[in-house]
Amino acid sequence: MQKILQLFSILQLTKEQLLTGFTPGGIKSYELPSLAEHHYTCGMMAMILGEKIKKVNQNFDSDKLLKMLMTHDLGELFGGDVSAPLNRKYSDLKEHKDKIGERAIELLTSYLDDDSDLKKIFIEMSTKANDEAVVCKIIDQIDHQFYLEHINYNNKYEHKNFDWRKIFVTNHIYKLTEKIQNTETKKVMTEFLDDFEKDMYGKGYQAMNFLMKD
Repeated sequence: MQKILQLFSILQLTKEQLLTGFTPGGIKSYELPSLAEHHYTCGMMAMILGEKIKKVNQNFDSDKLLKMLMTHDLGELFGGDVSAPLNRKYSDLKEHKDKIGERAIELLTSYLDDDSDLKKIFIEMSTKANDEAVVCKIIDQIDHQFYLEHINYNNKYEHKNFDWRKIFVTNHIYKLTEKIQNTETKKVMTEFLDDFEKDMYGKGYQAMNFLMKD
């Protein structure tokens, strides 16, 4: 139990580790969300969407999805993320980033029993070997888009000639649905992304409108 307590103490660092990958987009340091905040909202999406998928696909492991989303960025705990422009321009960086992530998970799981499935879940998620892993990646990426709406990103930073977000959503988030093998699972995630684009994208902060609407 002592090692588990030590791990929980280490995991408090997730509240301090900021998602530095946003900074090339012009987002100020005081606006950056923490790793813990990102994991929390991803976890909520995993619970709700996982339950919805489970209704149409009994073989979908919603519990595994939740575990994946609650741990998916722990590899960034000791050094932050590699920003998208650098990551996409130099493909060799992914190998180094993945190795750092693997070592971080290896370190964290050393505080757990040998039969803990955290490391196995992380590897399975990283290889995108099943529908749960693909849905995990979609939720991870779309949560970033929800955050950009939350801070009114498009209103602060106008994209008159080039909307990188739109291209990213189309080419890197929507495209992930092609990897979903189960037809019903794919339908749920496609509907989710379609509705996000129609009702959320580019509209900025809307929470108070939703809350006050009769």
